[in-house]
Amino acid sequence: MQKYILRRIVQALPTLLGITFIVYFIMLLVPGDPVSLLAFDPTLRQDERDRLARQLGVNDPFILQYLRWLIGDDWMMVDTNADGEVDAWGDNYGILRGDFGTSFKFRGSNPLTLIAERLGATIELNIAVLLVGLTSGITIGVLAAVSRGGWFDKSTRVLAVVGDSVPAFWLGLMVLVFFGIALPRDILEPMGIGNGSPLLPMGGRCPPVRGGCPPIFLRIHFLILPTAVSAFGVIAVWSRYMRASMLETINADFMRTARAKGLNHSQVWFRHGLRNAILPFAVFLGPTFVGLLGGSVIIERIFTWPGVGLLTFDALVSRDYPMVMANVMIASVLTVLGYILSDILYAIFDPRVRF
Repeated sequence: MQKYILRRIVQALPTLLGITFIVYFIMLLVPGDPVSLLAFDPTLRQDERDRLARQLGVNDPFILQYLRWLIGDDWMMVDTNADGEVDAWGDNYGILRGDFGTSFKFRGSNPLTLIAERLGATIELNIAVLLVGLTSGITIGVLAAVSRGGWFDKSTRVLAVVGDSVPAFWLGLMVLVFFGIALPRDILEPMGIGNGSPLLPMGGRCPPVRGGCPPIFLRIHFLILPTAVSAFGVIAVWSRYMRASMLETINADFMRTARAKGLNHSQVWFRHGLRNAILPFAVFLGPTFVGLLGGSVIIERIFTWPGVGLLTFDALVSRDYPMVMANVMIASVLTVLGYILSDILYAIFDPRVRF
């Protein structure tokens, strides 16, 4: 297995390099430029704008910008103006040296440092989504399979189609409208319940307090809405696949043997059937977590959750190339590791698999 993991990692290197090249090229094609967004000042002279563009290096050709981001810029000649002053220093950064440069928007800040500060919030949200999504999706899938053709099975199939079709951004906005406006003002207040204020926080990770956020059990209500919206799609997908896998397992010989031994239904379904039906889902576990990280950009923006997704959105809006590319690299590496993890888990769950 060690040789297999090493081979997969070596094979992933050209993939990661290709991803960075394509994303960097697409990013430069987006209308707008960092100088216009950073120096939004109508009184700023054109020569000052040009100087800022030279310092950021955004006026250089695409391939030059990409190589500088990839391997550093100490091999380039230093730009000087007419007075002999340096306009652009060779900072010797480059991702192959472990340095992602300096953020355009957060001047003087390393992108990896900014991402590390927000990573805890994103992981916290995604772990909550995984726990809720996988637990609910697997349970619903098993119950739908054992009650095939019944009202519960039919309703969960409709739920799966809806959950797989509804965009997360639309569902998040509708949840904010319902819990923030319709429920407290139009439903509960006429009944004499509440004072018209939202029952749950409409955004943020915790109340604005000095010293950071309190422990999670004191602010669990801040997780309810973003977790529910993000987990809805996970529940839909996993319940549908779990139902199909359970239907293949439920009529197997060992299941009939378990029922003949006098075991109750929960032991037959969850102890014997689930253990075998869940094996194929080892392939989806790694990509599911990576997909949640990608979807965090939407969920965190809607609910103003201070994680990596919100930071990525702000970087995209401000054309912060170093920050965007740092997020792309981290997401790409996590994607590759997620698929490798899925293969490893599949081998652990099913001893018949050999690499």
